[in-house]
Amino acid sequence: MNLLVWTLAAPLMTAVAGSLGGPRRWNEATLIGGLSLTFALCLGTAGQFLGGAIPTAFGNTLRVDGLSALVLVLCGFVGWVSGLYGVGYLRRNDAGGFLTPRMLREFYGLVPAYVFAMLLVSVSNNLGILWIAVELTTLASVFLVAFHNRDTSLEAAWKFLVLGSLGLGFALLGTVLLFASAQGRLGEGMSALEWTRFMRVAPSLHPFTLRLGVVFALIGYGTKAGLAPMHTWKPDAYREAPSATGVLMAVGMLNGALYCLLRIHLISKAAIGADFSAGLLLTLGLLSVLVAMPFLLIQWNLKRLLAYSSIEHVGIMAVGIGLGGEAGAFGALLHMTYHSLAKPLAFFSAGTLAQLHRSSDFDKIGSGTLGRTPVASGLFLLAAVIMTGSPPFGMFFSEITILRAGFTGPHTIATSVFLGALVVLFCGFWYQAGRMTLGPDPGRNANTPEPEVVDLGMAVALLTALIAVVSAFYLPAPLTALIRAATKVVGGGA
Repeated sequence: MNLLVWTLAAPLMTAVAGSLGGPRRWNEATLIGGLSLTFALCLGTAGQFLGGAIPTAFGNTLRVDGLSALVLVLCGFVGWVSGLYGVGYLRRNDAGGFLTPRMLREFYGLVPAYVFAMLLVSVSNNLGILWIAVELTTLASVFLVAFHNRDTSLEAAWKFLVLGSLGLGFALLGTVLLFASAQGRLGEGMSALEWTRFMRVAPSLHPFTLRLGVVFALIGYGTKAGLAPMHTWKPDAYREAPSATGVLMAVGMLNGALYCLLRIHLISKAAIGADFSAGLLLTLGLLSVLVAMPFLLIQWNLKRLLAYSSIEHVGIMAVGIGLGGEAGAFGALLHMTYHSLAKPLAFFSAGTLAQLHRSSDFDKIGSGTLGRTPVASGLFLLAAVIMTGSPPFGMFFSEITILRAGFTGPHTIATSVFLGALVVLFCGFWYQAGRMTLGPDPGRNANTPEPEVVDLGMAVALLTALIAVVSAFYLPAPLTALIRAATKVVGGGA
């Protein structure tokens, strides 16, 4: 049995079953069971890699190395917790009369389809398949952003579709130019686009054509990652998407797009040295954290706040890769890991607050929520502590690692600007989180929240809180081994 094939088949079959409709309990059991099995298979495939094997399928089209294994496990985890929370999220919405049978079929079909696309991105050794998999995440995202069928939802979905398609057009052109830079040395057929084959012929790639391809590919996949200035789709999309699927975009799409950026960066690094693509990533990453600063300070919506937080964090990862060296790569991949473990808590607690107050706008939620919805507000405060890189939580150490790589390298001025931006971002996020949860009672100016009930959605939020806290003090040895294996790939392209 090829475990890698079954890892992809499980969410795909779950998506087919969910899209067919049927009894509510059956769909819930199928979604939870299918995504739980998928996560278990992701762990099994990563375990095969740690055991010394290189899992492959369909020749060498699908291939798992250290970087693939890490992204596979993180995306599998996010898919699993999103499915669990999604069931509770739909139950609460259904109790309020906000759902139709069509919406249920869409959710139960699109969420596992999205997970399938994320996993396909993470194990694709072929740049053509990689592009197709990213396109699949775009198609699934459009319908999920428009899920609530409001005017604002449709507007956000169209905006995402236009910008996402534009980005994918750039990525496709970049892929074509990369192929052209090989000047026939890659051969013919689908295998000609395999990343491993690019790496073998990298020293002979035509430098000018390669640089053009890298620029277009980084802009294209950077759009999907939400790097500035290609980030403008994020705030509206995050606001309108259901919270259970918003985290798929905030973590799964981000990790997948960063994976694509790293694969392109490694080809460029092997062909003409690291300076060109690393410089582009450092510039885009620094621009992202700078752009996020003012919008965090003036934000008026809770989910849009998380969108600018995501722009900040993908910028941090890009800066780590751009600074170069083993420390920079390790810090970026460690940050990606901690972000993947902590971001679900932020989205699930924010989503619960939005459901209880029937809005995600700060003026409708009001201030002083800790006294009115203590569990959800307390979980969001915990998420704020973790997401802002406060010690002793993991993102503090990943950011310190990246800063150390910057100050010991040649980019001290850029690193100083980066450090200043992190301080402002820390204050900005805490200003928003603090005034919402700890501010004065708003009286009648805000919506009266529904009573808090520890249902499935709240239980999953508590579970993710436990995982986020424990991971700050203990990362399982296999996960640490995957981070180091991925660092080896990024550092040496092996």
